Amino acid sequence: MEDIAERIRSQKVDKIIVMVGAGISTPSGLPDFRTPGTGLYDNVDKYNVASAMDIFDLSYFVKDPRPFFAVAKELWPGKYRPNPIHYFVRLLHEKGVLMKMYTQNIDGFERGL
Repeated sequence: MEDIAERIRSQKVDKIIVMVGAGISTPSGLPDFRTPGTGLYDNVDKYNVASAMDIFDLSYFVKDPRPFFAVAKELWPGKYRPNPIHYFVRLLHEKGVLMKMYTQNIDGFERGL
């Protein structure tokens, strides 16, 4: 990390692409989907669905939207706070070196900073 920070400080790097997954937001307390024991898919029993995929399936939603809204409420913006990784990405943007950020996350932290 120190090497990366020094390269950015010395302006040897002026175009950075960031690719992140769920791991960037789990330190904020936001559950990911697949981690055994804590992931959303591993805790579907409390939503009364046969499969975790049912929660995000439109045909299931039409029959019973309650599981989707329960998960949405759990993940609702404002409940969790960005962590240092999110602020680091924002700093890259402010310094004009962030060329692109690719994320699979649904939390929107990178937009709200």
